[in-house]
Amino acid sequence: MNALSTLVSIAARLMLAVASLVLFLVVLAAGLVIFGGVLLWSLIRGRRPTLHTAAFQRAAQFRSQAFRGAAGGRAHQPQGDIIDAEVREVPNGDPRLER
Repeated sequence: MNALSTLVSIAARLMLAVASLVLFLVVLAAGLVIFGGVLLWSLIRGRRPTLHTAAFQRAAQFRSQAFRGAAGGRAHQPQGDIIDAEVREVPNGDPRLER
């Protein structure tokens, strides 16, 4: 029984490895097809494909400022005047959503 369970365990691991490899190749092929489609579409329109790097630049800027401390290399600027709002109570009127 021990040899049979070992054989089944090896077969299951081998099947899992093959299934993982197939899944990886399918996802890779789908990515290449999408990339080719976007490239073809941009060539049909006559524009070069561009990489939108705004998110990457924002992340790099955040990383560079994240660990500077409170001063951050410059003095803290005040945010502006504080505006106080007058509070008033709204009376219960007729409900608007009832029909």
